[in-house]
Amino acid sequence: MTNKNTIEKALKVQEIVRQHYEPGRQDRCKQWVLKYVVSKTYPMSKSTFFRYLGFGKQECKKAVHDDRQLEFQFDC
Repeated sequence: MTNKNTIEKALKVQEIVRQHYEPGRQDRCKQWVLKYVVSKTYPMSKSTFFRYLGFGKQECKKAVHDDRQLEFQFDC
């Protein structure tokens, strides 16, 4: 079960990665983004970071249909 705050944080982290990650450059890899950009705002481990990057529409849909979080609506 993933709560709405975790999903919101994951989507923010994904947006930060989209802004700073450059696929062809080894000096702007995802681990660099974690160490120098994301960790300044959201301190987290490497495994949590990559778990957040793996969040997709399935997690959003589960959260939207969860009875305990009816007020939570995400545009996935």
